[in-house]
Amino acid sequence: MAVSAILATAQAELFCPICLDYFNDPVTINCGHNFCASCIHMLWDNLQDMFPCHVCGHPHEERLFIDNPQLGRLVDLAKCLHGSRNSKMLQEEGHFCKEHNQVLSLFCEDDQELLCPQCIQPPAHQSHDVKPVVEAAFHHRQRLCSYKEPLKKRLAQAQKLLATQHRKLLELKEHIQKQRGQLVSEFERLNQIVEKEEEATFSRLNVQNRDLQQKLRANFTAISDHANTLKDLFMEAAERSVMSKWSMLRGVKSIQHSSENIKFPSVQTVQFKKEGFHLPPLYSELEKIIQKFQEEVTLDPLTAHPSLRMSEDRKSVIYMKKKSKVHGKPKQYPDDVVVLGSQGYHSGRHYWEVQVGDKLEWAVGVCTDGPSSNGQLPLSGQNKRWLIQLQNGEYTAQGSVPACALKGKPTEIGIFLDYELGQISFYNASDRSHIHSFLETFSDVLKPYFRVGQDSTPLRVSAVRDLSTE
Repeated sequence: MAVSAILATAQAELFCPICLDYFNDPVTINCGHNFCASCIHMLWDNLQDMFPCHVCGHPHEERLFIDNPQLGRLVDLAKCLHGSRNSKMLQEEGHFCKEHNQVLSLFCEDDQELLCPQCIQPPAHQSHDVKPVVEAAFHHRQRLCSYKEPLKKRLAQAQKLLATQHRKLLELKEHIQKQRGQLVSEFERLNQIVEKEEEATFSRLNVQNRDLQQKLRANFTAISDHANTLKDLFMEAAERSVMSKWSMLRGVKSIQHSSENIKFPSVQTVQFKKEGFHLPPLYSELEKIIQKFQEEVTLDPLTAHPSLRMSEDRKSVIYMKKKSKVHGKPKQYPDDVVVLGSQGYHSGRHYWEVQVGDKLEWAVGVCTDGPSSNGQLPLSGQNKRWLIQLQNGEYTAQGSVPACALKGKPTEIGIFLDYELGQISFYNASDRSHIHSFLETFSDVLKPYFRVGQDSTPLRVSAVRDLSTE
């Protein structure tokens, strides 16, 4: 490689990749690349969290520069070498016109071309703006220098835009990963819910099939016995009808009585009910439900057990060993430490949340009515409840069908009631996961139901939240 080429290569290594000029107060960043201190400060000025390298794009987590005085001294030496080399070249190397073999001492501004005195003879370059090389070089050097600052600013803007795009790319990657995780979680929950709903639906279908078959068999047996009785009576009547007068008349009273008093057996009504299913809303839809249907539920002191103490805002209740006074004559269950919600629902959709924390015993859900005024439990079938509960260390769902065991132990419960659809769904309010759902046909007013349990941890009804600010 020629000496001039080696010098040119070495000289290029001493140029800042941002301003494309000799390093000025050079600094080194963590990835090993060098920049002017002012250039890298300007490039990273408005960035936060992530600072990409202008050369390799490596993202840095903080603004960290290390002064490089040795590189600065090399720049000073290169500048001196460059100046002396240019002087020597001017002395030893001549720039000659290939056509006229004369020094190229002139410059045509119109054609932007180097010329010798012979080149400007008419008619070539006639009436053109021709200047001496020294004058033209000075003019164009100033002009090129005037380009540097605007180009430097535009380059800095482009680098900032590049850094912004890089940050957006990282944000997009993070957003996609987060949403992918949410979708995977929702699909897993959906599969679990579908399997659970399928099992429950076929279980109800099997129960209905068993009950209807039992009724049909009972009807068949009753009708078959009745037919045999009719057959026996028919045979006896036929035999008596051909007997002698005395023999026939001796048994006619019995046959007449049996024929006149025989009744068709009672037959049970058999009606097939088509089983349906409904899948509860998942995380994404549940957020919309909460925003649209969440209710401000408060506790009703008239339904509170006398051992319960309620907060002034009627949002929190705690069990007290000593009976506390309540306004009016309380309606209460004699054994269950229960309070109902003040609100009653006979239509529409409603959502509320209950904080149970680390209570040892609790139950939340809805019921058709409260205890009677005399403190007696309602008769069987008069009161219906759909709830999930923690009792004796077991976490179960309880409704019109036998209670089923549940997994986990949530600390905050979300309850969604769709009256017309006949659905009550329970959610873990912490992660929006579905816990359990009941499907019923409602005709009575439903009230929020809270069994507090006999421990000192309070049960709280959550306040309505503004999800638009979350």
